[in-house]
Amino acid sequence: MEQDFCEPKNFIERAIDRYPPIVPPNTSTLEAIAAMSNSSSSYVLVGIQHKVLGIFTERDVVKITANKISLEGIPISQVMTRQLITLNIAEANDIFSILALLRSSQIRHLPITDEDEKVVGVITPQSLRAILKPSDLLQMRRVREIMTTEAISVSTEVSVFEVARQMATHRKSCIVICQQATTHSSPSRQKGEETEENLLLERKFKLNTANQPQKPIGIITERDIVKFKAKGLDIAQTPATAVMSSPLVLAQLNFTLWQANQIMQQHSIRRLVVVDERGYLAGIITQSTLLQALDPVEMYSTVQILQQTITETTQELKQEVAQRKQVEEALRDAKKYLKAEVLKRTLELTLANAQLQQALNERIEAEAEVRRLNAFLEQRVQERTAQLQASNQELQQALSNLKSTQEELIQAEKMAALGQLIAGIAHEINTPLGAIRASISNISTALEKSIRQLPQLFEQLDSGDRIQLFALLETVRQNPQDLSFKEERQFKRALKKELEAQGIEDADAIASTLIKIGITQNVELFIHLLHSPNYKLILEAASYWSVQQNNVQNIIMASERASKIVLALKNYARQENFGQMTKAKIAEGIDIALTLYRNQLKQGIEVIKNYQDVPAILCYPEGINQIWTNLIHNAIQAMNGKGKLRIDVSERDNHIVVQFTDSGCGIPPEIKDKIFTPFFTTKPHGEGSGLGLHITHKIIDEHHGKIELESEPGRTTFRVWLPIK
Repeated sequence: MEQDFCEPKNFIERAIDRYPPIVPPNTSTLEAIAAMSNSSSSYVLVGIQHKVLGIFTERDVVKITANKISLEGIPISQVMTRQLITLNIAEANDIFSILALLRSSQIRHLPITDEDEKVVGVITPQSLRAILKPSDLLQMRRVREIMTTEAISVSTEVSVFEVARQMATHRKSCIVICQQATTHSSPSRQKGEETEENLLLERKFKLNTANQPQKPIGIITERDIVKFKAKGLDIAQTPATAVMSSPLVLAQLNFTLWQANQIMQQHSIRRLVVVDERGYLAGIITQSTLLQALDPVEMYSTVQILQQTITETTQELKQEVAQRKQVEEALRDAKKYLKAEVLKRTLELTLANAQLQQALNERIEAEAEVRRLNAFLEQRVQERTAQLQASNQELQQALSNLKSTQEELIQAEKMAALGQLIAGIAHEINTPLGAIRASISNISTALEKSIRQLPQLFEQLDSGDRIQLFALLETVRQNPQDLSFKEERQFKRALKKELEAQGIEDADAIASTLIKIGITQNVELFIHLLHSPNYKLILEAASYWSVQQNNVQNIIMASERASKIVLALKNYARQENFGQMTKAKIAEGIDIALTLYRNQLKQGIEVIKNYQDVPAILCYPEGINQIWTNLIHNAIQAMNGKGKLRIDVSERDNHIVVQFTDSGCGIPPEIKDKIFTPFFTTKPHGEGSGLGLHITHKIIDEHHGKIELESEPGRTTFRVWLPIK
């Protein structure tokens, strides 16, 4: 160390990072973050031809992340730090002036420039620590003397976004992830151990005495946030425990600074988490605090502290001797006092013994009275037990009747809802049937014309033209018509231009026909047919073939639609064994109910589905499906058939959570507490039984779940919680 300080220029030259990451000012911020992450650097310089314009650091990334600022399309020049502190290499005289500049300016990156103000490198606390040789002072001082006790910690339940927000709020370069301990006591000294070390520990832990002690299990730094942003992680949804650095490299309070420095160099890290003897979080020690320990001012302060500690220890020993003399005198006085107290207590005990004997006699008399009362009460209990047994039999019969009535009400409500769906389902089935009938008619007509036309056409074509004709028909079969009006116009213009270039007459009409039969490109394969004198017969035959192909597709789709409706109705109406639960997927049941109500929904209700991947649960599927049917039916009526219905399915707190949110008129606050009451309804007489939501509530109770309601004009949400296990 002395040799380096004797040659300051040589020392500073070795402390400069000669290859700092530099990006031009028009670089996107996301690219700059990726470059920072790839180079494992805590910063990037922004400049042109070695002229430094600004700097962008890990702390800037944390601030941007905590404030939820979108970085898409934003150049680095808009978010970099422009008020940059630099140092000319000619002015860099010694290590202490650089340390003072870093500390006074509260920066961790010092660009070094030459006489032309071009950057030649960067000095950081890390680069300084890498070349410093520990002195004897590092082995004399302890971690507890220079560590930062104001360490910010968070629990294991927080997300990476919350970690970034805490970093930005408290201007910290790292956050410690901790588990809460089971005791509320803070570090304390043992009896008789009032040493300078324990007094110092108490002062160090003042920050945490109001909080529960915490055991660190991981750490997230600014560099980690940079890596997460570079990888495109969703930090709001990513828990801190999933990406934290773990297991931790820890330092004890009694470690020397030399040990701490060796650990940092061995593991290539910039900070250590400090714990006490029980493993609780005590603070943080960083490379910057190690450098401060090498500051001459700090060295001088350390010597003063050592001297002061010796002086205070001597004074404490003198005070302890004086205190022991006072204790001996107090003991002598206490012996005299105790003799008098013993005599006084003896007299009091004699009197108390007489009073106790009197109380014992009174208790014997009281116990005899209690026995007489017990005999009387036992007789009354036997009489009351007989009465209760008779009442219990009556209640069991009433309960059985009530369950039977409840099952009948549930079935009646379900059949009533099914009756409301019949008209819509009939319409839904008639629609694909009509499409099938129309398609069959079109196929029959086109097939009849093709049968009459093809023999005549084949007689007029040679073998080569016939092969091209079959190729044309195969292309039509493989390219069903599914183009928008805009796409048809674009393809037609391109085809017309190509046909005209090939010398085809009536190119506009031919291009229209080709588009209709699905030929949008590679028309050069059929140019020979289009030059044929029979091209009109050829295109007409291809058109009939296209009509048949399109109508076959319509029949297939209509058949699938009718099949889905019948399957949904079958699943809804089937009888399940309510005595035994089965596994069922929640999303499938909701889709069945939506299929049954499709006719009402398509009249003017937009359905927005947000289904997360959730596990199947053990339940009564018939009852669960009736919940979704009742809630969808109520939403349709609340919106008068016009609006938006959003359905969310997610997993939360070991439950499946299903939300139905409609844009209807809402539920007035004065009737919110009544809507689950049996026979309560706001509908006109004859339009509602008032049992739908009551039965829904009962079915959810049977599944040990719960239902919540939030409503205001224009937005009503029913939230159903069903346990996964």
